[in-house]
Amino acid sequence: MSDESKSAKRAATSVKPSGSSASQRLPAELTDEQKADIAEAFHLLDIEGVNTITANDLKVALRALGYEPHKDKVKKIISEVDKDSMSNTLMLDEFEKIMKNKLFEYENEEEIDIAFPLFTEGKSDYITIDDLKRIAAELGEDMPLEALEEMIREADVMDHDGMISKEEFKRAMMRRNAF
Repeated sequence: MSDESKSAKRAATSVKPSGSSASQRLPAELTDEQKADIAEAFHLLDIEGVNTITANDLKVALRALGYEPHKDKVKKIISEVDKDSMSNTLMLDEFEKIMKNKLFEYENEEEIDIAFPLFTEGKSDYITIDDLKRIAAELGEDMPLEALEEMIREADVMDHDGMISKEEFKRAMMRRNAF
C-alpha cells in the first residue's frame, strides 16, 4: 500500500459518527471535525490535484471505513450523487455527501444480516424471549420481563407468533429511530 493510500485510510477511519443515542444522531449532521477529516481524506485521494476522485478512490475510502463495496455498488453510488455529470468522478461536496450517508446509514441490511444470528446464537430462525433475556444478561442490563415482552410485541408484526423472524427483525431495525 502506498503512503498516500495509508494516509487516506488513516484520515477516512478517523471519521466516526458523533453521539451515541438516536436523539443525538438525528438529524444526521457532520461536525466540523468530521467535515475536515473527510476533506483531508478527499485531498489525499486526489493524487493528481484536480479536485476530483475516481470510483477506485471512493472504494479505498469506503474500505477504510469498514465497507467492502462491490464495483457495481460504487458505480451506482457515484451515479446517484453525480447526476449532472457523466464523468464518473466526484468533487469534494459529492464525496462528503456519500461519506455522510455511509457514516449515518442505520439501515444497512448487510449489518442487520450479520446481527441477527448474534441474537439467536445461530441456532434458530427466530429471536425468542429467552434470546432477549440472554442478551440483556450479557450486557449487564436488568430488564423487566414486561419490557422484553414489549420488544417482542413491537417487532412481531407479521405473524404475531411471539417470536421475531429475520424479516421482522429487519423491519424493526430499519424503522427510523430504531437505535
